[in-house]
Amino acid sequence: MTNTSFQEKRKVFAKRSAKVWQNFFETKGILPDISLSKEQIAVVQQEEPQMMISGSAGSGKSLTLLYKLIKVIEQESEPKRILYCSFNSTLIEDAQKRRDRSARYHELKVRHTIHFNTFHYMAARLLQEIGLYKTAIMKTDLNNIHRLEDRMKHRTIILIDQFKGSKEEQALPKTQALFDTHDGGFLLDEIMWMKANGYTELNRYLNCERTGRGGNPRLTKEQRKTIFHLYEQYHNRRKEHYHDELDFEDFALLLLKHMDEIPESLKYDYIYVDEMQDLQPMQLKALALLCKKSLVLCGDAKQRIYKRSPHSYKTLGIEIEGRKNRKLKTNFRSTKQIMSMASQIQFMDTENDREDDQDFVREGPKPQVRYYQNDQTLSRFIINEIKNIRLKDDKASIAVIHRHDQDANKENKCYVKKALNSEFDVVTVRKYAKRYDLDQTKKPIFYTDAFSIKGLEFDYVFVLHFDRLHYPNQTRINELNERAKGNTTSQTYDDDYDTILNDEKKILYVAMTRAKEQLYMLLSRPKPIQVSPFLRQFSSQSYESYGLKKKTYSK
Repeated sequence: MTNTSFQEKRKVFAKRSAKVWQNFFETKGILPDISLSKEQIAVVQQEEPQMMISGSAGSGKSLTLLYKLIKVIEQESEPKRILYCSFNSTLIEDAQKRRDRSARYHELKVRHTIHFNTFHYMAARLLQEIGLYKTAIMKTDLNNIHRLEDRMKHRTIILIDQFKGSKEEQALPKTQALFDTHDGGFLLDEIMWMKANGYTELNRYLNCERTGRGGNPRLTKEQRKTIFHLYEQYHNRRKEHYHDELDFEDFALLLLKHMDEIPESLKYDYIYVDEMQDLQPMQLKALALLCKKSLVLCGDAKQRIYKRSPHSYKTLGIEIEGRKNRKLKTNFRSTKQIMSMASQIQFMDTENDREDDQDFVREGPKPQVRYYQNDQTLSRFIINEIKNIRLKDDKASIAVIHRHDQDANKENKCYVKKALNSEFDVVTVRKYAKRYDLDQTKKPIFYTDAFSIKGLEFDYVFVLHFDRLHYPNQTRINELNERAKGNTTSQTYDDDYDTILNDEKKILYVAMTRAKEQLYMLLSRPKPIQVSPFLRQFSSQSYESYGLKKKTYSK
């Protein structure tokens, strides 16, 4: 080696070292009682124009993302626009609660413009700024989503009913005529999928792969022409009769359509996206275009509980290959026993992590699966158990997860919820932001659906409705059977059925992995045989059983 080449290498090394030292961020003391692991610190220190942080539930992805944001507001001397974004409003509220515990954040935040918003709130605000949106911004929670979907379904049902049998339909070529199974519900799902994936032009829609759409009912390429015509009618009617109310999928499409009209001053220098697997493709594409300097995504494919897509990250303008994709393997949230059980759920569209691929910092008791004949005895158990927990630790956080989903009437009439209300301070999703204090002694009981709890964590978690009506959701299976019109022996039906089971397993996985110390999976039905068939996913050695014979229901 010549002396010249040696000197050059020393210069390169010195430059790299200086850059690393200049960008070094001291993570200690950022949040009280939090110490990042070496792998988290490495991710926080790494700088990329685009980056993905992946890992299983409880691996500290969201915390790492928050630290990366605080690092930026400390190191950037010039004012920047920064966005912390997710789909779920409850998750944003939780991130704000964690952020507000940081004295460093409060000291530095005045330097920059920082927004903690759901995607829809952020998009609506931007569209308001350029004069394209005037309606009040809707909170992105499960109840509001289902209310809007109900209004959309009402419109598609009317549209289909008026179209079928009309002169317009009779004038179509036979190849373009719709089947009886192409009802209002199908049209709604198809329109939402088209928008989510950006197939809102006829040629693109006719030639796209319908990945993420079920095979029942079948839809030919010629029939797609009719569907697209109805799609256009849907929007014309919405403008004429429904005050041009935007669907949730419309916000990203409007941002993309008017991206050139959004001034650079309203775009974001840094964007941090939590639980990115819940965002639709066009939403991710819009975020990539709105970002001027660095886009950091974090998520877990096992927690993807919304529709799949034919898009790759690359087609959305997101480059996260190689070192830009960092996986966190240490689990800080749940005990080894909880994650050992949850990891036994087998998914058909994600990598099924081995237990030995994860590192655990704590051990604890095995999860409990409990059967009760009625809600009264189940409620007594939960109430007594919560009282015992609080005798041991009055600071413990506790969540009760139900599967009423979109049926708010059932949630309000739920015997368990009423029993909890009579004994404890109970907070639902709508009051989480105002009423739930992370530092409060004797925190309220958080009563929530399995969707809104994504990204959150609690010391003790009670999963209700662990029965065959709710895991998997029987309503979804009934809707599939109705679409199949009795043809339940075809490969298409089997594929759609497997997709439903896969989605439902992910919902269960999300619910289970919210627990840090102890997990209870509970059902109250007339007979124990009505336990969820998903119980067969778990080894009998991985949980304690009460009221159920392990040999009958476990592998």
